[in-house]
Amino acid sequence: MKMFFVNVFLICSLCAAQLSDVSQPESLKTVKIGDSATIKCFVKSASTKTVWYKVTTGRKLQLVVKADSQYNVREFSDEFVNRSSVKFDMTNNHLTINKTSWEDVGTYFCGVLHISEVQFGSGTFLMLTGAKTISDSVVQQPESKSVRSGDSVTLSCSLHSAQCTAELISFMWLKNSDRSAPEMIYCSDNKNNISQRTDRGRTTCVYNFVVRSRDDAGVYYCAVNACGQILLGNGTKIGISNFGRTLSCIIIIIIIMGVYLVFAVFMISKRNRYHCTETDAVDLYTVCSTEHNVNHFACFSEFSSGLSPLSKVCAV
Repeated sequence: MKMFFVNVFLICSLCAAQLSDVSQPESLKTVKIGDSATIKCFVKSASTKTVWYKVTTGRKLQLVVKADSQYNVREFSDEFVNRSSVKFDMTNNHLTINKTSWEDVGTYFCGVLHISEVQFGSGTFLMLTGAKTISDSVVQQPESKSVRSGDSVTLSCSLHSAQCTAELISFMWLKNSDRSAPEMIYCSDNKNNISQRTDRGRTTCVYNFVVRSRDDAGVYYCAVNACGQILLGNGTKIGISNFGRTLSCIIIIIIIMGVYLVFAVFMISKRNRYHCTETDAVDLYTVCSTEHNVNHFACFSEFSSGLSPLSKVCAV
């Protein structure tokens, strides 16, 4: 039985180690268009073979590079071959993209090749920002909101553009959370909870969703593609309120304290009753002993004074 638990412990430890083999500390990376972007990846594995994959804004999977540190080999895809590099050793597998362009926007996943599987990190979304013109502005509302599980949330993102028509404007929501991988939500999906409208030169995308769990918490960024230029909103921070959990904890504590108080009162009352009973018994014994001694003394006195035997009868 002990060996069974030892084996289970070792297997669990191995699984935990494998789950933490690949770490991408930045879920969102923002740089100016044309600048270099370095996406960090840390590897805790003895494997020498690594890969980088990109999920484009059009939701296509694209191989960026595959590398083998043992033989110092790097194979880039055609799109990245002349402007990308990978710095890797036993612990690092950082991807650098030089002279970034709008096509580089997307989610990048760092992977490690094992014998029978490929293990990926949580992903890093690369966002590029350009120079905004005075007439182009992204308005994102609200700035922050605290909700409880089951509540409905409405996010709004608007763009007023004098140079770009509504047909050339598309919206995308990016959820950035420490608890989960970056998630892209597209207004072009035509879902019931997402709508896009245009009124007086202002194009607005409204996103409605229901908070299901703590994984829905995070910062939601609105990204607008206007005539080939991507504009990024300031973000809306969605926090999950712990009021319900706090109230439950308070109620539980009150119940426990109430039970303890009732038990303490019961024990004190029981001890007092025992003390009173014992005191009454001692007092009764003392009274009876005193009366007996007095009567005995009276009888002895009468006998000594020479009274008749009949007068010596005493009620004991």
